[in-house]
Formats: sequence, structure tokens, C-alpha cells
Amino acid sequence: MREFTQLAASRLPRPAALGGLLVLVVHLVACGSVRQPAAELGDWSPVDADWARLEPAAVDSLPLSLPDWPATQTAESSPDQWDEIYQSALNAVAAGEFELARDILFTLQDVTTDSEPAIADTLQLERRRSLQRRTVLLGGLLAEQAAAAAAPQTVDSVLTIAYLGLDGFGFPDSLVPATGTRLPSLQADLLKVQHAKVDRWIDYFTGPGARHFQVWLDRKAEVKILIDGILTAEGLPSELISLAMIESGLSTRATSSAGAVGPWQFMPGTARRYGLRINWWEDQRRDWELSTRAACRYLKDLYAEFGDWALVLASYNAGEGRVRRQLHLNGHDNYWDYRLPRQTVEYVPKFIAAARIVADPVAHGFTVPEPSPLMWEDMTVDDATDLNLLASCAGVDEQELVRLNPALLRRATPPGAGGQIVRVPPGTATVAAAALRKVPADRRLTWRKHEVKRGETLSHIASRWGTSVAALQEANAMGRSTLIRPGTQLLIPMPRDLAAAVRKRAEQSGLYVPPAGYERVTYHVRPGDTLSTIARRLGVSIKHLQQVNGISNPSRLRAGQTLAAYRPPGHNS
Repeated sequence: MREFTQLAASRLPRPAALGGLLVLVVHLVACGSVRQPAAELGDWSPVDADWARLEPAAVDSLPLSLPDWPATQTAESSPDQWDEIYQSALNAVAAGEFELARDILFTLQDVTTDSEPAIADTLQLERRRSLQRRTVLLGGLLAEQAAAAAAPQTVDSVLTIAYLGLDGFGFPDSLVPATGTRLPSLQADLLKVQHAKVDRWIDYFTGPGARHFQVWLDRKAEVKILIDGILTAEGLPSELISLAMIESGLSTRATSSAGAVGPWQFMPGTARRYGLRINWWEDQRRDWELSTRAACRYLKDLYAEFGDWALVLASYNAGEGRVRRQLHLNGHDNYWDYRLPRQTVEYVPKFIAAARIVADPVAHGFTVPEPSPLMWEDMTVDDATDLNLLASCAGVDEQELVRLNPALLRRATPPGAGGQIVRVPPGTATVAAAALRKVPADRRLTWRKHEVKRGETLSHIASRWGTSVAALQEANAMGRSTLIRPGTQLLIPMPRDLAAAVRKRAEQSGLYVPPAGYERVTYHVRPGDTLSTIARRLGVSIKHLQQVNGISNPSRLRAGQTLAAYRPPGHNS
């Protein structure tokens, strides 16, 4: 159940508007409860609604009885039956028969809370969901009426209780329109502000900065649907996409001099606070979906504290602590009178200017590109795997996977992550997963073994191989420990994009680098084995075993140890 106590009273109908709502319901009665077919719902406008032309006298002839309803009323009943019983509820409300309307409401609840039928066409499902939404609105209207009738002078304080349940009638989250929880509109709170700084930014974006702004609009065509969907689901104004535009130009590769990264320009501390992972392998600040969801949570927290969009945006740029101090010093929330860093002083006008241009690009001289939405399927990868290999499995170009997975810094999934989500083009996840299952784990990523020598540190080894201490700790299950001992075998993760540079370094260090196409095989040392006997079994030389496994002292061979070797394709031992 949604916690309706969190809904602002300003989003609920006021008693003064109750009469108008009832008139609206009366109007709805005469024209039927739903426009059909469902495919036309997206084009519906109050301007062309039938009830706009309804004569009030038509209400007099409305029936006030409950229609015969099948004994087994379920979600699989006829959509016409659903509308018939809903129409009876509207008739009762229009005639002032609120108790009858409440009784009918309970019947509607039984229908709308049933699971969707297993077999139903699109039109039937749309009509059923329309009934769900209308039932919620009817319940809200009756709750408002009951609260106003009981105590008009205290209606705002009791409405939330009424909405929590009308004699047991509850409102599931899935049935509550998203617009019911939206924060106040940026249009009303900020975007109508007239200021010389705003005009100056509009002049810049349409003048010297026009070429860059057009690039931003081109990028927006790719991510608008994704970002708008998340903003709407989180109850935030869709205009906030302009925030990402002025932060990063809608680029996943954007990095500021202060260390902010990604389309929403998260600093490391704030990113981790809102659940984004940052390590040598991965930086989720660059991920479109994850970073947008994190930005929404951050913006909602800022709005919960400041309650003013100008202060929210200023906090996003300068930090909430700085704005909090200004609020304390000034004793008011007028952003335009605050003393803030120059960048923040310009930040809000810059946002307003960008949002106004985005609202009507053509009027400002820009070209609106055709939508080309970023789309993908998720597939789960359990082992460290190169994106190059995944691309081959999916039958697509590697650059397509790089574009869909900007958070994977090494063009490979992290080792030990378990259940790592990788995005692949639509329609390829099943094929890619099936092909990947046929690839041995030790061929999914380029790895190297390193035997720790006396005097070496983890930092020294990481630098030598072009990796990080954290990556070595993760790959070797060391936790946070940096303790290593001479003779210890370390696994060195080698994403494909680092392989060329490390190959040269390895060759210069005397380490073995297998020729292209050679197959890697492993052998578990048994009691009594020697390098000589193992070399014969694997069909390689003793020197080969020593080079590949970093063995300087053959006498240190021990039972249970795993040795690796590389052999030409098709070699039979």
C-alpha cells in the first residue's frame, strides 16, 4: 500500500473544488465512462471531450440501480460489464447517492485487484487498466466528499487518513497515477523567472555556443525516452533532463577537473552515497540508467530539504552544505539574493536558458533530430569476460557493446562480481548467453600468472602489469590485505585493451607470451611429479613450463599446485 500520508495536501482536491468535481463526474456520466478504442487514449484532449458539450438536464434520466453482475465477477469478465458497473457508480455520485456509490466501489475493487487474465488482447488490457485508474479517482472523490461532509474546517488534516482506506478500500501503488506524486512543476517554480542572466545564456546558446547545443540536442534524441521515463517514475519534472545537458552535454565520458564523472557529474562520495559502484573495473557514474536513478534520488532529497527548485539546483552544483549556510545567514530562500561562487550564480540561469530552448528548439533556430532511442537487453555474466568476446557471441560489433556499457572501464566484466549485468542489443541476449556457455572460463579474459619475488610489493606488481592494487586484491580474493610472500602465485587480470602494452612489457621482462591462437591447458601437480614428467605429459618443454608459471626453482614444486601451458591449436597430448 502506498503511504498516502506522504502526499502533499496541495495535490489533493480542496473542499471548495468539490462542487466542480461533482459537476465533472456528472458530465462524464452522460458520455460513458471511457473513450474507445484504447489506441486513441494517447490522443485524447479535454478540448474535444464529449462532456464539454453535455446539457446538465441529461442527468435526470440516469439509472440509479446496480446492474445485474455475474455471480463470478472476475477480471476475465467482459470489458463492457466493467464499464457498466462503473457507469452505475458514476450515476450514483451524480445523484448524490454516495452510500450506493461506495457499495459499488467495493465491487469495482474486486475486479481491479484481480490479477490480469492469462489470455487477453491489447485492447482488453488497456480498457481494464483504464478501469483501474478510474476506480482510484472515484475512490478519491468519495473519500474527499466523506471528509468534507464530516468536518469541513479540518478536511486537509483528515484527507490522508481517508485516502489510506475508505472502510477497507485501499489503493495499491500500481493503480495510483504517477502524476499524483510529482513534485511541483519547474514551470511554476522557476522557469518563468525573467532575469538578465537568463537572457545572456540564451544569447550564448543560440550564438557562440549554438554548435555545442545542437550536439546536446542530437544526443538527447538518443536518451530522452530513457531519462524521461525514469524522471516520471520518480515523480520529478521532465525538464530536469536539461540539468544533465548543462552538466555534461549528455556525455557518459564527461569528467570535470574536480573529479565529477558521467552525464550527471557525480563526485565519488556522492555517487557511493547513492549506491553507484566505482572501482578499477567499473564506474557506474557513466551508466545512463543507474546514474539517472541515483540523480533522481539525490534531487528528491535536496527538494525535501530546501523545497525550492532554485536552491535544489544550486545545491546540486555547489553542495547542500554551502546552500544550507546561506539559508541560515539570510533567513530566506531567495536564491537570487544569495552570495554563492560565481559558477553557482551562473548555474541556475544557465539551466533556465537551456530548459527554455529545449522546450522549443525550432523557435531558437535549432534542428530537432529524429528520435533514435537507446535500447538494449540485459544478460547476466558470471565470470570476468571481454566485451570483444561477448560481441562475438551476440553477433554484433564490439563498439556497440562499448556504447551500451560505458561503465565497464576495461571493456570487460569484473572478476568475482557474480551476476554482472551486461547490456546487449535487443534480440541478442539469448543467442549471446548460449554462445558464451560454450566458451571455457579461462578463455573469457586474458590472464597472467605472477610469482612474487623477494622485495616485491603489491603496488610494485600492479604498476608493472598496468593494473591496480584493488584489481589484484579482487582477482586473488585478498580482501583489503596487501601482504604477499615470495613464491606466492598471483593472478593478473588482463582486459583485452591492456594486452598489447603488457605483452611488450612481459616480453621485455622475460615472461612467456603465447603466440596467437595457442590453447591454454592446465595440470594439477600430483605427489611424485617433476617438471620433466609434467612437460612430457603436456607435450611441452621444461623451459616452457618454467616461463609460463614463473618457476625459478623446480624443487619448490608441490602437490596440488596448478601449472599452465600453451600448445598449438589441435595439439594432442
